[in-house]
Amino acid sequence: ATADLLRTRGADPWVVPTIELHPPADREPLLAALRNLASYDLVAFTSTNGVDRTFEELRVLGLDARALGPCRVAAIGDATAKRLTDHGIFADVTAKVFRGEALADSILELLGDAKGKRVLVPRALEAREVLPETLREAGAHADVVPAYRTLPPVPETVAPLREALAAGKVDAILLTSSSTVTNLCAALGSDAPALLATSCLASIGPITTARARDLGLHVRVEAATFTVPGVVEALETHFR
Repeated sequence: ATADLLRTRGADPWVVPTIELHPPADREPLLAALRNLASYDLVAFTSTNGVDRTFEELRVLGLDARALGPCRVAAIGDATAKRLTDHGIFADVTAKVFRGEALADSILELLGDAKGKRVLVPRALEAREVLPETLREAGAHADVVPAYRTLPPVPETVAPLREALAAGKVDAILLTSSSTVTNLCAALGSDAPALLATSCLASIGPITTARARDLGLHVRVEAATFTVPGVVEALETHFR
């Protein structure tokens, strides 16, 4: 979808996967939570990957979208909400800003008095803690369970990119998540900042930008709207 969007703007996209998705080493915490969905007041989805993995495990248990019937559902961003509808679920609330802070605010507004409410958060093994921490501060019980883990690609996967960067043949790189930045730098190795300095780095939002800067990268473009269309639009504006 990202590549198609870039093509419509006249770009020549090159897709280089920097994240490999895997089930968590221990799937039982998620399975146990899904067996007890009726005990939760709300399920909060923070990515399309979290949605897909949750429904994969529901199918393992012989369940489907009806299992979420007793719960209200929250999503971060329109893409996550759409993925839920693909599985037959309409989110009760969708945070329009793709940040944990915005999702927490939306959930607390939906719940009203959050004290004692139980919220399930199926997400990546490693993620920012702002969502569960904010919910707990409001008195809710936030159960965070790993739905998947992200691993960097093997160096051979990015070898052609390394060569293209060294030759100055990549005009821009979209950084669409903190994990993308972390894994890209890990795959490129210690000279990642020097290699990536030859391209215009465009970030999807401030969290991703902060991670890039922590790793010594210079981000030239940051999206005002924290979505893939938002970062593509920002990049197009930059090159005009």
